[in-house]
Amino acid sequence: MTADATSHPSIHVLTYGDSGAGKTTFAATFPTPMLVCAFDPVGKDTPYLRLGVPQPVTTDPLTGLYTRSVTHPKAADFELVKLVYFHDPDFTQPRAYPAFQQFMAATDFAEWATVVVDSATFMELMARKYHQFRLNPTAKEPRQWFAGGTDLLEDMVMGRFASLLINVVITAHVDEEKDEMHGSFVRAPKFPGRMKKGVSASFGEVYRAYVARNDKGEMYYALQTRSDTLYQAASQIGAPNPCWPTYDALWTPA
Repeated sequence: MTADATSHPSIHVLTYGDSGAGKTTFAATFPTPMLVCAFDPVGKDTPYLRLGVPQPVTTDPLTGLYTRSVTHPKAADFELVKLVYFHDPDFTQPRAYPAFQQFMAATDFAEWATVVVDSATFMELMARKYHQFRLNPTAKEPRQWFAGGTDLLEDMVMGRFASLLINVVITAHVDEEKDEMHGSFVRAPKFPGRMKKGVSASFGEVYRAYVARNDKGEMYYALQTRSDTLYQAASQIGAPNPCWPTYDALWTPA
């Protein structure tokens, strides 16, 4: 089970890392009830499904897209997690991002302890395809689609989600390029265009998820919560560095 939402103040977390670094598994440890905006491909939602009893996939009446509930093992009427899948089976007929905009405008977030976007990487892809095939299909310069997608992502990530008074977790991959910080070039969360520099400033908590080995050669998962000469990270709550990748571990005194 996930943590109690009343134990600590709400935090906004941007967690990034390579594929398989445990970003989704970490997000699934946050307090419930949890709303998950699932942009990643089908099959990446398993950590959320393990939190309780997964119910059959249905069609959301608001978005027309797939949705799935995970209920409490001992209380079938208690929804621990609601997953809403924002996928485009056909990129030339984009519906995921406009449905996401509609969903965000109509959702009352006060009933949720945590909202998760998993992941910003695929969220950007859906936004870009929306610009390419719906909003600006006659563009002669492909960079216009990237710029348009960046505008949409900026509004949501740095505006809408940043204003919520609940736990917010946004996952992203590692940018292949390095950003300059304090005179050093470090790797940072992967976001498009001008968001590369500004997005981390919208989050009090910026963690790098990674896999390492202990003295015995055994693999383990961890979070980096402070910047070094290689990766960007930060913590306003003083999360331990390194930190076990769970919500409860964030609040363990260093």
